Amino acid sequence: MKGKIVSWKDDKGFGFITPEGKSEQVFFHISSVKKAARKPEVGDVVIFEAAKDSQGRLKATHVLLEGVSLANPSTSKRIVTKPVTKDALDYFAYFILVALLVVSLGLFIRTGAPESSLVPGTIFLVVLFFSLNRKKQPENKLFSCSKCRAVSSHDERTVLAWNRGFNRLYCKACHQAWLREQPKDGLK
Repeated sequence: MKGKIVSWKDDKGFGFITPEGKSEQVFFHISSVKKAARKPEVGDVVIFEAAKDSQGRLKATHVLLEGVSLANPSTSKRIVTKPVTKDALDYFAYFILVALLVVSLGLFIRTGAPESSLVPGTIFLVVLFFSLNRKKQPENKLFSCSKCRAVSSHDERTVLAWNRGFNRLYCKACHQAWLREQPKDGLK
């Protein structure tokens, strides 16, 4: 789940998270926070798992501070997003594409009229368009930024980059910093 820290008592080591789209607050203890470079703060966006405690109350476990580097990044394990892979639907689409191409060419050769291959050719183009533009989702919802190594969750920008074959993904802060460094159009 994703949420935001709404209260934090540093002296007692606990606080509360409000999950996205919900009004209830979820308790969490400092011991459930993964090794971050700093302590939690009010306003931090977090990714967490929820479980019930011995009294049946909801509490957060395995809390990750989004956009905050892990302590000792050289020794901590990075979360790597595996490259896009083909699945059964991709191979089925390829099979359909080949079959439609063969039917379309066969009709054109047999009749000599291009109109006879119009329907299978159109279906071929539609299947080709949808198979090339189908978006997949990474297996893991989290990744480590390639620049600062902060743990972040995938958003529309990183999923799009991943679908295009980019394996080096950047958190929102590093991406925005990179955008600010780029020269403005016409000011070269």
